[in-house]
Amino acid sequence: MRFLDTVVIIGALSTENRHHAESVKHLEELSESGEARVPITALLEADLVMKSRSYTAEERRLTWRALQGWIADDRVIPNTITSLRDAVALQECGLDYFDSFIVSLAVEAGATVVTTDVALRDVVDTDW
Repeated sequence: MRFLDTVVIIGALSTENRHHAESVKHLEELSESGEARVPITALLEADLVMKSRSYTAEERRLTWRALQGWIADDRVIPNTITSLRDAVALQECGLDYFDSFIVSLAVEAGATVVTTDVALRDVVDTDW
């Protein structure tokens, strides 16, 4: 199984993003592969990034509408209570808040995280 990190979502939003082309390929994998999923925490973090970049409410709505073309509801995976518990320990070890939720869920599921974030490599299998 492959979990797409927030960097994939953010990278797909702008053609000026250096990861745009590869991010779009990863999002297309959601409809082509039975293995690709998006953790709900990656979506929440993406929304927070949009807010921090001063997207208006309407811009955020339009962005989510566009992303629905790639990310079907059945491709979104929720965190379990166990993964939330394990995320706390990862945070205590210095892992970023949202990264800890994505990584703990990936460890629990035996999944690879699709990301450019090198901080995750010590904890979980990654790919880009």
